[in-house]
Amino acid sequence: MRHVLNGSCYTLLLLLGTWTLTTPSSWAEAPREAMPLLLVQPGTEPTPVLTQRAITIVGLGQVAVPADRAILEFRLSSRNSLTNSESPGLALGSPVAQPEVTLQPVIKALEAIGVTGDRIEIQSSPLEDPKLLVTLLKPGRQQVQQVVATVNQSLNQRSEFFLQSIGAAYTVNNCLPLEQAARRIALADARRQITPLAQELRVQVGEILLVTVQPLQGSAASLSCGSKVGVGVSSSLLTTSEDTNLPPYNPGDLPEVRVRSQISVTYGIRK
Repeated sequence: MRHVLNGSCYTLLLLLGTWTLTTPSSWAEAPREAMPLLLVQPGTEPTPVLTQRAITIVGLGQVAVPADRAILEFRLSSRNSLTNSESPGLALGSPVAQPEVTLQPVIKALEAIGVTGDRIEIQSSPLEDPKLLVTLLKPGRQQVQQVVATVNQSLNQRSEFFLQSIGAAYTVNNCLPLEQAARRIALADARRQITPLAQELRVQVGEILLVTVQPLQGSAASLSCGSKVGVGVSSSLLTTSEDTNLPPYNPGDLPEVRVRSQISVTYGIRK
């Protein structure tokens, strides 16, 4: 597992006096020394009341691991559609290309480089351009690039379809260890920041009063971990032709999954 620690940042919050936010009466009546440590998700209730000065630090953490699976999405278009757009009068009499038949040379070319048939899927419908989906297990960047080059070369040679664009996504079998590691790094980053900041402010840091965990974020091509704009992946890849396209393929990207965590930690200030 490769850990990457992002640049850190912090938010300084000095709270003087008492907050006027509404909270349950049981909290307001509790002695300050008995106030429990709170772990709060953004947008949740109740909102705590802090009755002392405090410093809030934002810790950042990022983790990246090699992907267990890569999904390559080749979006195709019929060459006949280009001809028909130039000669509208021929559109009704023009034969419709059948992807399952015309893409057989592409499938055979993929099988020749080691991609098995159960890892290749063609999605097509009468109203939409077809997609060719290829799944790779424990992918390396060189293998991904080889698959892309093979499909592109095969289409250029003899297919009735041409390549419009390529999408790529990477997943892991279990996101939990990755997400936990990102949170641990974020907490360590917050602890690293608090001591020098307190020294600069010439204050003594007390106990932790509040911890706020922001939603985990995954990179655009990391489908399975973290919150992002993307699509879910089922056991049959992308199950319908209506699914959202995958993020654009970047030949320079490593086939890995990245998760980023951001945690705010509020420390009390000793008088």
